[in-house]
Amino acid sequence: MAAQSDLTQQILNDLRDQNTINSLEYSRLIGEEHQRIVGAIKSLETLGNVISVSSNSAKCWSCTEEGLLISKDGSHEARLFAWLPDAGASVDAIKKEFPTANVALGAALKNKWVRKDGPTVVRAVEHISDAVQEDLQSVAAGNYAGLEVKQLADYKKRKLIKDSDVTVFTVTKGSEFTTTISKQEAELTKEMIESGQWKTKNFKPFNFRAKGKQETRPGHLHPLMQLRSEFRQIFLEMGFSEMPTNSFVESAFWNFDALFQPQQHPARDAHDTFYVKTPGRALSVPKDYMHRVGKYVFNTRDTPMRL
Repeated sequence: MAAQSDLTQQILNDLRDQNTINSLEYSRLIGEEHQRIVGAIKSLETLGNVISVSSNSAKCWSCTEEGLLISKDGSHEARLFAWLPDAGASVDAIKKEFPTANVALGAALKNKWVRKDGPTVVRAVEHISDAVQEDLQSVAAGNYAGLEVKQLADYKKRKLIKDSDVTVFTVTKGSEFTTTISKQEAELTKEMIESGQWKTKNFKPFNFRAKGKQETRPGHLHPLMQLRSEFRQIFLEMGFSEMPTNSFVESAFWNFDALFQPQQHPARDAHDTFYVKTPGRALSVPKDYMHRVGKYVFNTRDTPMRL
């Protein structure tokens, strides 16, 4: 496997001779992974107008695990034909020897490689050509252009190959094409300015669309606020509901009496509770509810409360 820098140089040298490079075909030609070819092309794009790149989507075929096994060892039917003795073998013996006997025997009979002679399966021809293995070897090598659509569909149905959509890049020479790669400077340093080297340096274009490094510093609730949130959630789960936040002034009845707070409780004192002159009394208190509160207070407390 070539280094990335060697790969980019190789692409430039080949582009000088070929004028156009297809990333998918090129990866098969030099035996490199397509993704590494794409990475090298992206790296060359950062050099400016050295190359021109266009992209399109293409369907790509590759072998499944079973397909790769067949491309190496041969198809099920070909292996059955090679194993079959001259005198033939019974169907039970074939099933005992081959886990995929049904597929192998069915394909061999369909191709007329074998025939049934009573309970025995015997060879019908002397020599065979394993087209399935040859086709799968072509798919594994990426040379499936010669295969018919019907063949590909049949192999896909047999789960020997699979298809996927791949982005293919077409590379041509740019207006500033060169086979000599010079390192682009990423920063303008003090030394460059003082020596005047910045005039001859090749700087990397600034990417104004880069998101940059985002430093996340999440805040935390104060311990008292955490405790308040926990208590609030407990009361909400018990069925309580929050009072409207737009009620900035509330009557003493709802603040104290409805909560059965004793008359002498320090929270009722002026230095803990602010009282207003206007209105001096609660404007709307349900009479029936007020009487129920009063009844409870008078019947359960020794010291009466003022309502």
